[in-house]
Amino acid sequence: MDEDLIFGLFMVIFWLGIAGLIFFSLLTRHRERTMLIEKGADASLFQTEPKKRNLFFTIILGCLLVCLSLGIGLGYLLDNLLSNMSESNIQFDRYRSNDHPGAYFFTIFLMLGVGFISSFFLHRKLILEK
Repeated sequence: MDEDLIFGLFMVIFWLGIAGLIFFSLLTRHRERTMLIEKGADASLFQTEPKKRNLFFTIILGCLLVCLSLGIGLGYLLDNLLSNMSESNIQFDRYRSNDHPGAYFFTIFLMLGVGFISSFFLHRKLILEK
């Protein structure tokens, strides 16, 4: 068979399966609620109270993204520093290429570690304030 036809059939079956699962879950929930109301259950049973927002995930994500961008920026600066040192000094002959991926890996992982540690202390501070 043609690969495009197989891919098209796969996508149609995939999306029909997802739609069927959603329809089945909504239909089952509707039937369950209808049966409970017929047996005398209060309709307010189905209303949930709004959840209190947990800001821990937001704090972790914010700290990690800030530290990731700092790590990329520091990696760029370290790469430029190594490039300038290799051009001006003969001792850095092994660093003759203008590409220093080690600088990026080092600073990105260093700053992500700092981000995890700072998010831990921020979370601990938020828990102690409650």
